[in-house]
Amino acid sequence: MLSRRALIASGFLTRAVRAADTRRLQAGAAMANVTPRLGASLAGGMTDNVARDVHDELHAKALVLDNGNTRVAIVLVDSCAVPRSIMDEAKRLIEAQVKIPPAHTLIAATHSHSAPASAHLFQSKPDPKYVDFLPGRIADAARIAVNRLRPATIGWGVGQEPRALFNRRWFTKAGVQNDDPFGRGTGAVRMNPGFANPNITRPAGPIDPDLGLVAVHGEDGRPIALMGNYSLHYVGGVGGGAVSADYFAVWGPTLLRLAGVDPTGVVTMMTNACSGNINGIDVTKRAEAFPPYGNIERVCALLAPEGLRVWRGMKFEPWVELAGSVEDLDLGVRLPSESDVRQAREWLSQAPEAEREADHYRDRRHIYARETVLLHEGYPKTVKVPSQGLRIGTLGIPTFPGEAFTELGLDVKRDRPMPGIMPIELANSYNGYIPTEDGHRHGGYETWRAKSSYLETEAAPKLVAAALRRLRAIAS
Repeated sequence: MLSRRALIASGFLTRAVRAADTRRLQAGAAMANVTPRLGASLAGGMTDNVARDVHDELHAKALVLDNGNTRVAIVLVDSCAVPRSIMDEAKRLIEAQVKIPPAHTLIAATHSHSAPASAHLFQSKPDPKYVDFLPGRIADAARIAVNRLRPATIGWGVGQEPRALFNRRWFTKAGVQNDDPFGRGTGAVRMNPGFANPNITRPAGPIDPDLGLVAVHGEDGRPIALMGNYSLHYVGGVGGGAVSADYFAVWGPTLLRLAGVDPTGVVTMMTNACSGNINGIDVTKRAEAFPPYGNIERVCALLAPEGLRVWRGMKFEPWVELAGSVEDLDLGVRLPSESDVRQAREWLSQAPEAEREADHYRDRRHIYARETVLLHEGYPKTVKVPSQGLRIGTLGIPTFPGEAFTELGLDVKRDRPMPGIMPIELANSYNGYIPTEDGHRHGGYETWRAKSSYLETEAAPKLVAAALRRLRAIAS
């Protein structure tokens, strides 16, 4: 492992604190275990899956920063998606226990597809006991991080690693049928069209190759926490029925190992940037076979060298401005029409009796018919969704409350209201996919009306505008 002298030489240890500046940043980081019981419903698919094994424990990971005037907290939860009700309750507990206001607390899910349901996603239903358990554990992570506050320095940087990223939506040739589950026409785009498909023409959108990194060090030069930021939906390829945090838990230890840094006591957390239309699959080639978790290891091995380069090049500061700002937007819901509901109920009546009795369906048309009825029975015409901005020195963190298309993050970066931008999706709420307006016009899975995609078609530009407002409000 690297000595103090080697840490200084490599750039990992802040060389000096400005003598004229007596203000000191304090930082603390911690983890709280949020692994479910076996038998719990695992989210991430249209049909339900249950936990039969635990490959790696799930956590809520917290980083708390205090500059003497302001505290901010970022808590990352190993989950497919966490609804606003759970996050709001966790924020209430955090404010009551450690006096960090909700506007200064950012809670986000990672989007592992091998984690328990804490919201009703397609046919995966949350365990009520797990729903009751989760807010307290999220708050515990922040509370323990506050207990561990100590003098620290902080740096951030952004590199690029495009090799693990692919836009998963593809335009298809004229005349190719891309039917939606409702039997209405064809879309121009197909999600995950299959390997070496001769009918695809070009990706329907960009990627965002930025690999962001925030590093927090103690006075002894050892890292306290590393927070990554990358636009990769998830990797997958885990064992069937296994609980796993996916690549979000592997990238940090891989980076520390490459750096030669002892991982003891270091909290590593990978935040998901805007990646609702991004995965790690190159469909222009034939499928490559990996053993369980092998592709996760491959992706993390790609990311680690660039992360190390960024880390070594950072300038560390002993004190930074901290701020947070949040607003609620009223966004419309794409509710089904009365005729849509009648058709959905007719389709469900034709499903096998055993599936109707279990309220669990296999056919895609029946699955989306069920979604249609649930939206009709349980969703309002408008919903309030949060938009938050956090400031850490010259770094701005905008949030999106669902699976945002990568274009949303790129739009904020182009405007650049602060020198650095690291967007975080699945933050402070879960409101399904957030396609661009073009995405809605082109169709495809992410636009099909369901609990996973129900916001108005103009939601994306409204959320980008709100993110920019929040960052500008705290930029100076």
